[in-house]
Amino acid sequence: MKVVTSFPKEKERIIKSIVNLLKNNKLLTLATTNKNQSFCNTAYYVFDKKFNVYIWTGIHTKHSKNIKENNRVAINIFNSTQKWGSLLQGIQAVGHASIANDQELLKAGLLYMKRYPKCVSLIKSPKELHSKIYESKIYKIEIDKIKVFDEKSFGKEEFREVVIKR
Repeated sequence: MKVVTSFPKEKERIIKSIVNLLKNNKLLTLATTNKNQSFCNTAYYVFDKKFNVYIWTGIHTKHSKNIKENNRVAINIFNSTQKWGSLLQGIQAVGHASIANDQELLKAGLLYMKRYPKCVSLIKSPKELHSKIYESKIYKIEIDKIKVFDEKSFGKEEFREVVIKR
């Protein structure tokens, strides 16, 4: 994986900002589309060091059906309690989503169980996240491009973009 930006001197600071925003927030908005209609939903997420984002969601949901038809997605992550006029922070990203394979399920499941300890009352192992009981799956969102809006780090009305080459 290679992270590319048009601000190469700020690359480490941009990556640090993205990681901090991913760590300090827990909900994302996922935008999906099919041939006829766009749809968005909210989901809890975890992420890995390669900027893959994982969500645990039902297989019969509108967004899961949309991903099956068109795996291109967009996500938005931010703290919704930010005050208007304050130094704002958030992430907008695009990529593609798919149901996690066995190796990804194990990694994402362990991340999920660590970040959301209460889910251990529902599942005992990461494999149970693909359980028929819950009719759910872990979806991997492989991010291609991230736009980070971090006025605390980069100044008022400033954003930075990175492209992730895999």
